[in-house]
Amino acid sequence: MPDHPYVTAEMKRRFWDDGVVLLPQVLDRAWVDLVRLGIERNLRNPGPYRTMHYGGSPREFLDDYCNYHAVPEYRMLLQYSPVAEIVATILDTENLWLFYEQIFVKDAPDSVARRTPWHQDTTYWITGGTQLAGFWITVDDTPAKDSLEFVRGSHRGPLFAGTAFDPNDETTPYQPGDWPRIPDIEADRSAFDIVSFDIRSGDVVMFHPALLHGGGASADAKPRRTLSVRFFGDDVTYQTRPRPAPPYPGTAALLKPGDPLRGPWFPQLYPATDTQPNSPLRT
Repeated sequence: MPDHPYVTAEMKRRFWDDGVVLLPQVLDRAWVDLVRLGIERNLRNPGPYRTMHYGGSPREFLDDYCNYHAVPEYRMLLQYSPVAEIVATILDTENLWLFYEQIFVKDAPDSVARRTPWHQDTTYWITGGTQLAGFWITVDDTPAKDSLEFVRGSHRGPLFAGTAFDPNDETTPYQPGDWPRIPDIEADRSAFDIVSFDIRSGDVVMFHPALLHGGGASADAKPRRTLSVRFFGDDVTYQTRPRPAPPYPGTAALLKPGDPLRGPWFPQLYPATDTQPNSPLRT
């Protein structure tokens, strides 16, 4: 298994037990500046999945995803920074692939931008298995009250129906299925073990995508620009979803449920391949 000197036994324990761990100052300024440039490039040249949620309202935010091949800064970060090896070390996987990257931009037009609804990523994904991780990189200092929030330990189950981001009812399901409706966490926050972190530029939050999470409200009208990178390891398999997101067209023609999740949509990041060589920048 990979072994990166930054990773401690406590980081691994928190990720697998709590579902989330803060990685303080894991990225130096050069990498954070690169992420910022990548987000700016992405915003100038949006991809086909760009979406403005709750447009024209105080809770408006933008997201865009699956632009790895169109944004060189994202490729540089994942091919040459220590990120991939650190994630592989925490996941205890010999190999690591990119599932997709996604940006979130909150730039409140009024005094308050309302929170992003609670959800679990894996209800939208074509993934089975456990070696999954989200790497939440925000380039703006963010206090815990405005940051991403998590229900600690909820990655161990149950899995709930994904939210449709209905502004009138945040528990409205996104797709049909056998999962129960997501609980109304905001109606009784004290009943859940909710955690969030003060973020300084260079800090990263790594979390399991089955963890219940949602974006805190931006109370001071400051922008929040985030690159969230999703990874998977050796034990992850292909599963069908009625309305998968990302859709990854053509994957069902290559794979059947239970097959290892591999294919042209998913570049291998660790170990480095011939097309993604190791670099002196990777430490």
